Amino acid sequence: MNTDLSSEIRKICREEGFFKTGFSKIEELKKESDYLNQWICEGRNADMNWISNTAGKRGNPRLIMDDAVSMISLAYLYDTPCEHKDDKPKISRYAWGKDYHKILKKKLKSACAKIEALEPGIKTRAYVDDGPVLEKSWAVKSGIGWQGKHTNIIEPEYGSFFFICEILVNKELDYDRPADDLCGSCSICASACPTGAIYEPYKLDANLCISYQTIENRNEIPSHINTDGWIFGCDICQDVCPYNKKKFFTEDNLFLPNPLHFNKSKEELSSFTEEQFNNIFSGTPVKRTKFTGWKRNLSKTINN
Repeated sequence: MNTDLSSEIRKICREEGFFKTGFSKIEELKKESDYLNQWICEGRNADMNWISNTAGKRGNPRLIMDDAVSMISLAYLYDTPCEHKDDKPKISRYAWGKDYHKILKKKLKSACAKIEALEPGIKTRAYVDDGPVLEKSWAVKSGIGWQGKHTNIIEPEYGSFFFICEILVNKELDYDRPADDLCGSCSICASACPTGAIYEPYKLDANLCISYQTIENRNEIPSHINTDGWIFGCDICQDVCPYNKKKFFTEDNLFLPNPLHFNKSKEELSSFTEEQFNNIFSGTPVKRTKFTGWKRNLSKTINN
């Protein structure tokens, strides 16, 4: 194994702000691919066709980088000390501040440039939630954490409020041991989900997920879906997880909530014009739902 190169890469990633770095050997993920295909065949991905359209690539990283040898998995905290008020519409914590894609892509670009400068011939390719990669599976294999019953990755010390990124590299590294599953008999997340989206341990139906309904769904939210006060995303299954009790917070101020929308009343948020919506949420994940989705989500919340 290339211990010196591995140590240098870990140092680079730490300097870019990633609190944990893990390495795993790239291979075809047959078991994970079979499950993904079954999940899609059952319609559990709702109308997120971008998942089914790239399913063939997701199980084999060499289909996106043919000389890839190792996967570098990275974790970046986004939780802040701020808290929702119970009587106000809620936005998922990851979307309180600026768009994580832009923030982390900049960090990944810097990290990749530094990694490629370590030795002649090093090639990299990076993703942050935007490529045909089974990022959670690789995070487990790389020792970042285990995939909890709510399907999010849990790091035993830091919990689950963090982003996952990947860097494919054409060099052998000093590989980490896969993370152990520590959920045990706990099923608090499944019990807390108001829609039953976690239909079995480790299995989630997007059709029932509040995050899907308030972000990805472009149609009306079905009447049987109780959005429980959420107007963009949902954190219920993570909020109740015992591993999130320790409260580790990001040092990146870009993820702090914008006071123009944070903990505002339904009436205040509903009063936004389309121009105000676009200005307030410019450069944030909330723009993904668009103004029509924003109004729909607020209306659904008001009617609950």
